[in-house]
Formats: sequence, C-alpha cells, structure tokens
Amino acid sequence: MDRQALHNLLTKYRAGKLTDEEIRVLKDFLNTPTGQDLVSELWDKDLEIVPFHDDTTRQDSIFRRIMADGRVADTSDVQQEVIHHPRRLWTKVAIAASILLAATASGVLFLMKHKSPENEVLRVHKQEIQPGSDKARIVFDDGSFIELDEVEDGTVLENKGVRIVKRDDGTIAYELGDNQKMQKPIYNTIVTPRGGEYSIMLPDGSRVWMNAASKLKYPVAFATDTREVELEGEAYFEVVNKNTKTGKRIPFIVHTHEQQLEVLGTSFNINSYNQNITTTLVEGAVALTYPHTRKVQYLKPSQQSNYSQKDKKLSVVKVDPYYTIAWKDGSFAFQNASIYEVMDDIARWYNIEVVYEGDLSDVRYSGTISRFENFRQLLQIIEWTDLVTFKVDGRRITVMK
Repeated sequence: MDRQALHNLLTKYRAGKLTDEEIRVLKDFLNTPTGQDLVSELWDKDLEIVPFHDDTTRQDSIFRRIMADGRVADTSDVQQEVIHHPRRLWTKVAIAASILLAATASGVLFLMKHKSPENEVLRVHKQEIQPGSDKARIVFDDGSFIELDEVEDGTVLENKGVRIVKRDDGTIAYELGDNQKMQKPIYNTIVTPRGGEYSIMLPDGSRVWMNAASKLKYPVAFATDTREVELEGEAYFEVVNKNTKTGKRIPFIVHTHEQQLEVLGTSFNINSYNQNITTTLVEGAVALTYPHTRKVQYLKPSQQSNYSQKDKKLSVVKVDPYYTIAWKDGSFAFQNASIYEVMDDIARWYNIEVVYEGDLSDVRYSGTISRFENFRQLLQIIEWTDLVTFKVDGRRITVMK
C-alpha cells in the first residue's frame, strides 16, 4: 500500500465510510512494520496534526480504544502482540491511532494534563446539531428589521434614503450620495444570534466581522469630525484612515461597555462576552480609556489588554493574535484554555446549552479545529483526549470527567 492509498483509507475511516473489507485491510497494514513506518512518514510530512507527547501509558490507552472501535475489529490478538513490542513500536502505534482520530481535520485539540482512562460516554441523538452560518438581522432606528440571511445576494434595500447593498460575497455595505445630508443621525444595529456570524462594510469603508451573539450599533452616515460605534459581544475590525479636507484625522471610536477605544489606524479584536473586555491588537495602534481613570493605555501589535469590569483592573500581555482572531477565518483556536472557555465558544457557535458535572477547572486545552466540523465528530475528538466525556440530550450537553 502506498502513501496516498493509506491517506485515503484514514480519511474514509474518520468519516465512517470504510467497508468491512477496507477495515480489515487497514487494520492488518497498520500492524506491519511497513505500515507503521508509512504512518510515521505521513504524520511528519502530510498531516497538520499536533503530535502527542511521548507518554507510553497514554499511548497504550489510545491504542486500545482505537482497536476496540467496532469499525476496526476484535482487539484480543492485537493487544497481546503489542505488549511484546519494544518502546519504538508504541510510539508508531500511538501515532497511527492518533491519525485515525484526526486525519484530514484542520487541527486537533490536545491535553495539557494526563488522566487515567475511564468508560467513554457519548450518546448523540438523531437530531443533528449544525455549526453556525452567516445569519444576522439589521434593526432600523424605528424598531423594524430585516433578516439578512433571507435576502438574496445582489439585493439593494432602501431605508430613509439610504441604500443598503448585500453584495455577491454576502457582505453588507452602505451607499449614501455625496449630495445627501442627514438632518439628524440615523442608526442601524446589526445583531448576530447564537449560531450566526456576519461581515459588514461601514459607511466609511471600514470592515467589521461579527462573531456569534454580538451586536454593533453604528450611524448610516458618519459625522464629519468623528466616527463612533457601540459593540456588545465580539468583533474584529479593519479600520480605514479618514481625514478632513484640511488634513485633520477623523478618529474612529469603539464603545464597549466601560471601555472606549480610539483607533490610530489599525486592525484589532474586541471580546466582551463576559465581565472582562479583552482587546487584541493585530496591526497599528489603539488608545484605551476607562471612566474610573484618566490614564490612557496604548497597545502595540501583538499586545492584549484585559479589563475587569468588576474589579476595575487592567492588565496587558504579549500574545499570538492567531488564537484570538482564528474564529474570523473559520477555526476554533485555544492556547492553554480552560474547558469552560472551550465550551463557551462551542456553545455560542453551535447554539447549544452546556452544563457541567463536578469541578473541571484543572482541564485545559491547546490546539485548533474547524468551526465547521461535524458536531458529533467535534465532541469525539475532545473525548479522545481522555479528560472529559459528554452526554448529549437534544441541544443540552453535559460535560463530566
């Protein structure tokens, strides 16, 4: 069997599409030295997967659970054979088992802490839980609204003399004639539900990506001396510079609860889902101010501020922005995140309810995975880490050890 044939079998295995004969062939091949060497080569060169640490106890657990999979075969003969192999084979077999779990995925969640194996609990009802999609509504200043996912691409809407265009790529943009003047500011609000996201082009050309369960209030035409918006939830901004006819810079300001952010030409992410407001700067510079202090906090690229609305405290650290903005590009990305943070993100995107049994504060994850992963497979990938298990009852997910 060559590399491409093995890769194809592993891909079909993960999708649950192997025939009985293909399962037998895959199992037999993975238990040969040639198969183990080829799996190792695939791991190193072809598959973008985070490797497991060299922990033989952990590898033993993964291998036994893979071989106990009803889609593979009976394990009695395999386990006895592996016990007599040297340590190098354990590494090969663990790699093979890991690839069976994660082949073709955009990434894999992996553990920062070991736990002894227990009986796996994963019961998924026939009701399919779908990932989020482009869903949002625009609420006009009179309280009326339109559901954007029900509007065809290329549609032009008129509201009080303002043209709202849904472009062919799904982005919403505003058009206002040069000779048209507003007697007073007119505000629109774009609202994304749980399980929704959307991208909008503001009247000045700045672009905003809205994450699930978020809200952005903005004028349909910015004032000549300032540009101000209000955010709840999470959004990624790419702000364009604007100057007056005299060359004076027109500030762009984002109000997020107690935080005011002034843009100095930049791209950045703001997350305000909880009691903390987390601002991550990707490019440019921003100035942060708060009502309880006159001090201005400036951020540099790759810096992240965290403001506690409860304690009125601000901290700034250096981070890799990738983990903060990966959601915009279709991925969950975690770096030593708690299970609560992981499941909060998943819950908003898949529109599910999550409850916990016991204290899970010691469970932490790092890694990436597609936000468009099949929900059942997403839970299985997390379960294979051997730290938590899930019980699924409709849209209610219970997390337990």
